[in-house]
Amino acid sequence: MSVENYIKENASRLCAKVYVVPDISEKILNNAISSMAPGINHEYVLAIADSSLFGNGKNGCLFLGDSVYIRGMLEKPQSFKFEAITSAEYKTTRKVKDNGKVDVSEEVILHIDGGVDVSLNACLMNINYEEFAKMINGILETSGEDKTFNTTAQTMPLESMDRQIKKAYLKIICNFASSDDNMIDSQEYAEILSLIVRIELDSLDRLELRNYMYETNCKEENADLVRYLKENVPEGSFEIIKKSLLKDMIYLFRIKNDYANWPQNKFFTTLQQQFDVKDEQIDLMMLAIKNDEEILAQRKNDSEITKSMKEIAAKAGAVGVPLAAIYFSGSVVGMSAAGITSGLATLGMGGILGLSGMVTGIGVVVIVGVGAYKGIKKVTGLSDLENNKQRELMLQAIIKNAQKSLNYLIEDVNEISKQLMKEIENGTQSAIKIEKISAMLGMLSKGAQKTTEKITHAEIESIMAQLPPKLDTVRLKELTKDATKEKFMAFILACYVETEIIADDGGARKIYLLNDKLTLNNYEQLYSIFDNIGYLNVSSAAFASVKGTAKNLFRDLVN
Repeated sequence: MSVENYIKENASRLCAKVYVVPDISEKILNNAISSMAPGINHEYVLAIADSSLFGNGKNGCLFLGDSVYIRGMLEKPQSFKFEAITSAEYKTTRKVKDNGKVDVSEEVILHIDGGVDVSLNACLMNINYEEFAKMINGILETSGEDKTFNTTAQTMPLESMDRQIKKAYLKIICNFASSDDNMIDSQEYAEILSLIVRIELDSLDRLELRNYMYETNCKEENADLVRYLKENVPEGSFEIIKKSLLKDMIYLFRIKNDYANWPQNKFFTTLQQQFDVKDEQIDLMMLAIKNDEEILAQRKNDSEITKSMKEIAAKAGAVGVPLAAIYFSGSVVGMSAAGITSGLATLGMGGILGLSGMVTGIGVVVIVGVGAYKGIKKVTGLSDLENNKQRELMLQAIIKNAQKSLNYLIEDVNEISKQLMKEIENGTQSAIKIEKISAMLGMLSKGAQKTTEKITHAEIESIMAQLPPKLDTVRLKELTKDATKEKFMAFILACYVETEIIADDGGARKIYLLNDKLTLNNYEQLYSIFDNIGYLNVSSAAFASVKGTAKNLFRDLVN
């Protein structure tokens, strides 16, 4: 066992509140570094034993692979390199008081090279002294006779790793995709290409992988690929990357199979056992994929997304799967938009949403204040649109990924077409090869078609997220009363479906709901018209709604 793994497995013994990477919240991590270890790289933190009175992470112990940082309440921070420590000694002192009672005091002494002894009793308040000494001695023993200590990044993204690691990861994915029918079909190819885009492979590596997918007789053994990953992935990231790999395989599996049938897939279960991943952890990965799909399919808003992510986070903690493993390489509807999902995984929505909600109608903010401004947005229904920012960003990430995938597919089609023409020129002796290349070209064309469909669908959903799901007809009539704008009202009404609902008082009333069967061009035109007449502008919308309602009230009184 390595020193880093030893620390992660044994840190929990030190006190009641111990955080082990990658399950360390951003707040605790930042507080611990600023208080105990200013200037260190947060990616190398292994564990934090929090002894602070208020649980804020500012006191206790912070471990890297080569050192420990310690700070007690009202004490100055101290740090010790493991290579400089010869041993840790736990001491107890018994003192009999005048009343006959025995007072036992504890102390930890670090013996440092050169004969220096350092007492840590004041720094280790609320830390288990004996367990701390055992842990330090265990670290020294684990390092071996040469006392070698390394510190490595614990959550390095796959796209930041060596290109050979990326290719080994992808080759396992390709092996899995072809394991059921000895081929990779167009949909599987399109999804694998999305992952290739996500982790940023250059053209030569893409060419190598493309040939790997097509040539079934040149497949590398899974055992060799896994061994390569284990030997070359930064140690702190291997636990995460193996779970990420399984999750990406699950996504490919569900393209052609029911989730419930995964235990019958020998390829998958063999790798699962090799990675020592439990069934309940696989179930959690499936739940995460389903949740990602539902965000878009059910058009969840930001509030609903936050709620579902918190539920995923709670279940992840219960079965021992860090969220970083679930959202490490791919997944928001496949392997295409992990950048957004990783933001979701942190549950820090503010950083993603930014100040976009304050841009529209900024003049109203100046006049009536932020509180009233929020109230106006609530009344006009525009706050509902701002509650769709997360889904919008996901869709934009999917569009960006799919467009790049399509470019790669076009490159592939052109390259394969050149090969086909070359073989045709060579004559009939290449008939078998011509047939093979033709089949390959057909698969690429289908993959390009599916990718194009994904782009169109995501673009439609992205525009729909910016359109009001329910039409305010009073506001619309007021905004389109001018002769030059009457034509807009007819077009807008044609894009909504008149629906009758039963009110709380038992009476029926009609509402207009956005038609979700329109074309991309229709939605683009609809958004342009709404923007043109001021329907989506806070001040214009509020004024039109109030004015239109007042007119209706006056008309009712007169009649």
